[in-house]
Amino acid sequence: MIILMSIPLIFRRVPMNSFYGVRFAQSFKSDAAWYSINEYGGKALLFSAFPILIYGIWGQIEQPSHYFVTATLLMVISIVTACVLSYVKARKIDKQNG
Repeated sequence: MIILMSIPLIFRRVPMNSFYGVRFAQSFKSDAAWYSINEYGGKALLFSAFPILIYGIWGQIEQPSHYFVTATLLMVISIVTACVLSYVKARKIDKQNG
């Protein structure tokens, strides 16, 4: 699901809106900022999905007893990392345009 949601962002197919995309204050300053930040955020989300996907496949094969806890932690860490990276990029773009 994360992979599918990131693809339109990467290819700049999502116009500025208040529902879908990377919506930091910096994103709404211009169309150029919106598309740059969302392209980067989409890539960050795409890369964050791969550890989740790999661990999910492994968990279905091995079925470890600790799977629920570790899968949840991996998912949270991966998505939070993508959000933090996107925010840092948004601030950098804002400073460049500021």
